[in-house]
Amino acid sequence: VYAGWGDGGGAALYRRTASGGWEAVPGQPSAGGATRVPVRAAHDAGGRALYVTYADGPGPNNQSDGSVHRLDTATGGWTDVTPVAPGDGDAFGYGGVAVDAARPGTVVVSTNNRWGPVDTLFRSTDGGASWTSLKDSAVLDVSETPYLKWGGEPKFGWWIQAVALDPYDSRHVLYGTGATVFGTRDLVHWAPEVRGLEESAVRQLIAPPSGARLLSGLGDIGVMRHDSLTSSPSRGMASNPVFGTATGLALATLKPSYVVRTGWPSGSDRAGAYSRDGGASWQPFASQPAIAPSAPGPVAVSADGATLLWSFVHWDGTTYAAHRSTDGGASWAEVTTFPEGATPVADPLDPRRFYAYDTGTGTVLLSTDRGATFTEGAKGLPSGDAQFRIAAAPGRSGDLWLSAKDAGLLRSTDGGVTFTRVAGCQASHALGFGKASPRKGRAGYPAVFQTGRVSATYDGVAVLRSDDAGATWVRINDDAHRWGWTGEVITGDPRVHGRVYLGTNGRGIQYADPQ
Repeated sequence: VYAGWGDGGGAALYRRTASGGWEAVPGQPSAGGATRVPVRAAHDAGGRALYVTYADGPGPNNQSDGSVHRLDTATGGWTDVTPVAPGDGDAFGYGGVAVDAARPGTVVVSTNNRWGPVDTLFRSTDGGASWTSLKDSAVLDVSETPYLKWGGEPKFGWWIQAVALDPYDSRHVLYGTGATVFGTRDLVHWAPEVRGLEESAVRQLIAPPSGARLLSGLGDIGVMRHDSLTSSPSRGMASNPVFGTATGLALATLKPSYVVRTGWPSGSDRAGAYSRDGGASWQPFASQPAIAPSAPGPVAVSADGATLLWSFVHWDGTTYAAHRSTDGGASWAEVTTFPEGATPVADPLDPRRFYAYDTGTGTVLLSTDRGATFTEGAKGLPSGDAQFRIAAAPGRSGDLWLSAKDAGLLRSTDGGVTFTRVAGCQASHALGFGKASPRKGRAGYPAVFQTGRVSATYDGVAVLRSDDAGATWVRINDDAHRWGWTGEVITGDPRVHGRVYLGTNGRGIQYADPQ
């Protein structure tokens, strides 16, 4: 048994001894005193060769050097069989490794964290004496998952830490990326090997009152318009511009065909865009604040679409002054009274009103002049967690709900001047709204959805719905459907009572209809 250890300077490959203990494998490669972490290993079918991939860190991020070595387990001799050595301008490590179970000497390894030329698989049939890059001849078919075109051409992959060879056919190769699992049966033609796998981390969800069924903002793969709930969006990810991770997505509630999005630029420096057709097509803002490409944050649009409010947060947590535009993004001005880094929220009915929550002080900030200035509203609310957030109930002005995680759920009906706790709600992580129950009549309150904890229904964090403004709740998931972290985003459907859309961190978008 061999095991890799990657704890800083103690990184090494160990093996089990006959007496049941562990020892470092003698003679293993070093990097001139620098850390050399064994990432993956595979035993050759011949029984003597152990192929080991190395990098200067465990990955998948922050690798800039690496190698591949072969150990003769009978003699203890090591051979450097690295396909391509990382160098200046092409820094990466090595990740996955797999061998042909029937043919000694046939081995496949992957690069990792290679962002320039993009990661590849190298294949050898002579024990690493020579290698072929499979990316160079690859033909990628992503027709079933069009978003993998990235607004242009599909990418072979990145973060390739897992590789597998079919034990009965070594031309059948699979590898994992940051977006899907690709496979081939002839070493040339590749396609996603699985259907229905969504590795996406979901950050924003909007269910429009007409047009698309859903709009989503995602980690790594930008924004998508979902015209169907049972197939991958035919348009793929939103382009012009293409984003990596989406940071903001907002709809003008009185003009729902107008949508704006913000995110980390990919292939350009444009970090914001608007759509006048419900997300079917996009145009970048005519201008943007100088800080936007390096710190894109959440965005809000007034109910009538006339005012944009954009907050800025760098990936390291540094915050900057928010900016406001009243001409569709042609020009921008700082809003010095807006709390830096906060998420702006537009009132669903009154275009003059915006809200923000200063999580550091537990204070609600209010604007009644289209976001030009903000003044303090309610104070002394739960503080200290950046994931505390405000949601505005649709079809009402000044009706705000505050999800405060383990501090519970609070509500304001006076535009954020005062808040009261929602009785019986012990925890609230994410909150959204959907169509009111038909049993409540036309004046019924919108269905409220949340991921939280309500003692009367369930003792843990659950997906919940209330049809009476939070007086009572019903659990709408079960123990077999929990999906890991679900505290980022949830929303209901304004057209179908009881339909809920739930964002996960790696399991895509889940949705459910009432039984």
